[in-house]
Amino acid sequence: MDFGFKNADPAHTNFQFLEDLSTAYWYSQVLFTGLELKLFHLMDQGFCSVAAIAREASCLEPELTRLLRAMERTGLVTCQKENWYNTQVSSLFLVPGKKDYMGDFFLYRQYMRPHWENLTQRVAPEKEKPMARLSYEERNLRYVASTDTLVRQKSEEIVRLLEPERVTGPILDIGGGAGSLIRALKILIPGTRAVLFDIPEVIEAARTLYPEEKDWEGITPVGGDFRTHNFKSDLTSDFKGETQEKFSLICMSNFLHAYGPEEAKELLLKAIGLLTPDGILTIHDYFPDRKGAVPQKGALYDLTMMLNTFNGACHEARTITQWLGEAGIENFGIRDLTTDSTLIMAKKQGSLKLPADPWTPLAMELKFDGITPISPRDVVTAPWANAKCQFGCKGFGKNLQCPPQGMDHQKTRQLLDSYTTAFLVKGAPPGKQFHTALLALEKKAFLQGFHKAFVFGAGPCPVCPQCPEDGVCRHHDLARPAMEGSGIDVYATVANCGWSLSPVKEKGQYVTYIGLFLVE
Repeated sequence: MDFGFKNADPAHTNFQFLEDLSTAYWYSQVLFTGLELKLFHLMDQGFCSVAAIAREASCLEPELTRLLRAMERTGLVTCQKENWYNTQVSSLFLVPGKKDYMGDFFLYRQYMRPHWENLTQRVAPEKEKPMARLSYEERNLRYVASTDTLVRQKSEEIVRLLEPERVTGPILDIGGGAGSLIRALKILIPGTRAVLFDIPEVIEAARTLYPEEKDWEGITPVGGDFRTHNFKSDLTSDFKGETQEKFSLICMSNFLHAYGPEEAKELLLKAIGLLTPDGILTIHDYFPDRKGAVPQKGALYDLTMMLNTFNGACHEARTITQWLGEAGIENFGIRDLTTDSTLIMAKKQGSLKLPADPWTPLAMELKFDGITPISPRDVVTAPWANAKCQFGCKGFGKNLQCPPQGMDHQKTRQLLDSYTTAFLVKGAPPGKQFHTALLALEKKAFLQGFHKAFVFGAGPCPVCPQCPEDGVCRHHDLARPAMEGSGIDVYATVANCGWSLSPVKEKGQYVTYIGLFLVE
């Protein structure tokens, strides 16, 4: 897990860096709760099923499962065949009685937290705490304004994914806040009509934030409770006397997570019932089973719903698609956004034009531990990488795919600049198995028509026990260059995509392999 502190860029313009800072306490509280409940000790003692851990720790099983899922995403535990185990770092430092136990030290950090909450007043004693004396209406206005800004940051990408569908409208945005997504969509679909639906106080705040009539041209704001609202009786007046009972595009953004599974499913089915026969439904949310750009966020946001709503939950993407299938919708696509959330698009009839991402399911099929997109320009090359091979690796000169053979950083840079799409993949030993999986990924992409598919491996080429003494490779079909041996700064590259990577310091520690998959 890397918040980017070590590589903070003063020219950074992506809001996600600040969003991760603002939710950093979510991560630490997961650690503190695990320590307080002695979960690491229980797993070390062999209590590995949810039922056994819940019994020993006096926990509620459903809530414990949600906590364990967040602990898994933050690298504290791992799940194998429905049993939970400590990761290596947790086993070393979080199990009481072990020589390097540091749990009490970390809990001391928790005891200091209330003092940190007074940092503003310490620096500026006369400063009131934010929102301390604000009325509910004022707090609501600020909340709607902030979420409107957030949606505006994400709308451009959502609209770009919808653009190939050539939606004509009308549009219904359920839980649409102040309407940033609708306004972005209306630029894409000029002249279309739209209904912005949210609870009454949010609609009132939206009117305050956008007071000009021109801000509402073609947009009808409707306040109500989606669970009970009768759109059929509303829509005739909404559209100036025209009969309109269905929508060709319905958006549900950060809406379903406010409800438990049964109610969320019912509301999803209600939305589907409001679609035209060729209508499209979009569900933008945080899904715990999606990794995306910020792998922890779905599971942590689920805990936020558990703590801040009556029965809210971040439902898994596989659950949403199962509900869609039960409603007769088999045409859907899932796309992780470049920020921390995910978009599901579903269509009642016909196929979606959403560009498919076949590489994530394929990588999972090939048993990689993870895959994430990265722009080729964010793959860092540097001359020192080859020098490290020459003056730091005992295998220097012994492998034909590594220095002084192979590509230097300049040739690698030229190769990278000829691609627009790339992915990093993550795996573990044995090295030959990881290499074989990389070759399979490249081959499957090639056979699907992506003729430029090419992979870089991790470490020296493992195809043969050793390279021929005459310096001629016998298996050009199977050999591939290593990232670091081709002048790539693997650590900086991994950090650029939001992953973290640390050197192995002691014998027996887990090794992580990183490969690069170029595809066009």
